[in-house]
Amino acid sequence: MDTAQLEQLGLTVETGEGGARATLALEPQVAPENPVTHQRLSHVTFQVGPDRLTPIAPPAVAGLPSLPWRSVASAGELGLLVREVFEEHLFHVERRSAQLNALGLHPLVNPETLELSAELVSGVFTFTLAADRQGGFRVGQVLRQGTPLETSAVHRFELSEFREREVLAGYLVALFDEPPARPAPAPLASRGLVRFAELAEHFGPQAIVPPRSHLELLVQMTVNGESYRFAAARLVGRTFRGLLAGSRGKVWAERFELDDFPGIVPLVADLLKVPPEAVKLIGPDTPQE
Repeated sequence: MDTAQLEQLGLTVETGEGGARATLALEPQVAPENPVTHQRLSHVTFQVGPDRLTPIAPPAVAGLPSLPWRSVASAGELGLLVREVFEEHLFHVERRSAQLNALGLHPLVNPETLELSAELVSGVFTFTLAADRQGGFRVGQVLRQGTPLETSAVHRFELSEFREREVLAGYLVALFDEPPARPAPAPLASRGLVRFAELAEHFGPQAIVPPRSHLELLVQMTVNGESYRFAAARLVGRTFRGLLAGSRGKVWAERFELDDFPGIVPLVADLLKVPPEAVKLIGPDTPQE
């Protein structure tokens, strides 16, 4: 790879087994400041690609978006690009921190990496929510009664879709909770479970749910002998966040409008590519294998 242009710009280029790396010394007037330590960055090291530079050090810039370098005319111009993507990351940290606070969660910013995270505790579960450099959230770690759950799937979600902490907690629990076997379940009423049919029976079909009231539902089913769970949580008005999960993890998760929802059986049949008759909805009193 021809790195002469980078050297002409004043970058120090080193080539090793992992490819070429280039280090840029930042001028004080463009060097961004770490808002936690209040230290300015003195340099940035990049992994050199054919047309772009990917920041890899120090930790505060590792993972920031890659930058074009062949069209850069000076080291000062490259330094300004670094400052621009760094400040964009700080904007995402501030924006997402405010959203976490609104949900009653405490945002944590690592002083070295400037990575944003938060913990959410719901029942026996403790979820670590981690944000990437663009402000997207994923489930970083899950503990059940203090024991880490092993999962190979990456569970990403849009934080702004959840207006209440309880809705987010319900969504995350539905991702990882597996109902235990119940060979002899107790009556519904004694377990605090309520069927929607009971609500209609006791309150009548004319009863309404106020626009901002919290609402969640859970439906269990089997498809060709495999167990699945469908969960939906109301975000606001007639907008819901839905989730379909099986023994191998999440199958589908999206927001939807109630008026456009096709129904659980048609949705599951389409997602799993099975005929509708293969989807068997089961009640909470049905024994689970």
